[in-house]
Amino acid sequence: MFDFETYLAGQKNLVDAALRAWLSRAHVIPPVLSDAMRHSVFNGGKRLRPVLLLAAASACGLPRGKAMPAACAFELVHSFSLVHDDLPALDNDALRRGKPTTHKVFGEAAAILAGDALLLAAFELMAATGPKPERALRASALLASAAGAAGMTGGQTADLFAEGLPKESRRLSRLKKERAACAANKLSYFLLPGDSKPAPDKVLEYIHLHKTAALLAAPLEAGAVLAGAPKKTIRALRAFGLYCGLAFQISDDILDVCGDKKLLGKRGSDRDNEKLTYVSLYGLERSRKMVYSLLLRAKKRLDGLQGIRASKLKPLYGFADFLGRRAY
Repeated sequence: MFDFETYLAGQKNLVDAALRAWLSRAHVIPPVLSDAMRHSVFNGGKRLRPVLLLAAASACGLPRGKAMPAACAFELVHSFSLVHDDLPALDNDALRRGKPTTHKVFGEAAAILAGDALLLAAFELMAATGPKPERALRASALLASAAGAAGMTGGQTADLFAEGLPKESRRLSRLKKERAACAANKLSYFLLPGDSKPAPDKVLEYIHLHKTAALLAAPLEAGAVLAGAPKKTIRALRAFGLYCGLAFQISDDILDVCGDKKLLGKRGSDRDNEKLTYVSLYGLERSRKMVYSLLLRAKKRLDGLQGIRASKLKPLYGFADFLGRRAY
């Protein structure tokens, strides 16, 4: 059986070294900004997204060194999203992986600016990705789409206004109390367009396909694009990533209820914020069965890949198994 945790730890060290080199470049910027950026990036993350990009690129024949800038770019976008996600206006979290969140250490204003800087640095890195500029451009578009309004940002928006459902939207109730002009709109305005009475299960799937799964599928797709892989391979890796992304989110919901607070760095945040989660909607056992089903479908997409040695796909199969263990 492939030891994914050992593989992940080794690849993480390589990604961390590349991130340190990038963030240590000589720039004349306020130290508070550079320190806030480093605090956000080096706070114990697993580096799943860059490692998945490197694994996909390697499976499709691109050397790690040529894919590393793009891998780091995805991690910077992920870090940016967590900085902003933790802010009082959004999830208002004081801890991230057992450490104080960026705004708790540097203040809200510096945290917002650090997040902005990380996002923009990601596209600077994408521009430095080789070997072919047209492939780097396609990979940049994938990153922008996965992180933007049609991806993570859209999912995050729906996630905020789904707090309190299926009873009522806490955020919308707050806007009504504040007499915000947009509060006159129906709930669908804040969740799913064109659906006057959005069902909680549809809202939940939309949130996590966009908020979580998109940024797990995109690095796999980008790695294949950078390697010049056939369209069929790119589509299969994207589908694998979407299935794994949903499984990852469901297991995250499970861990929020059952996980060890000391290991996770926090526990119960979703419950405190009345988040709409798979566990709150479907219960613990059904959520675990959903993880199992999604991972079976993910592996089937890898089974159908042609022209790639089985040994090259071991990290991806290992990732799926890792997610399965995470849910129990």
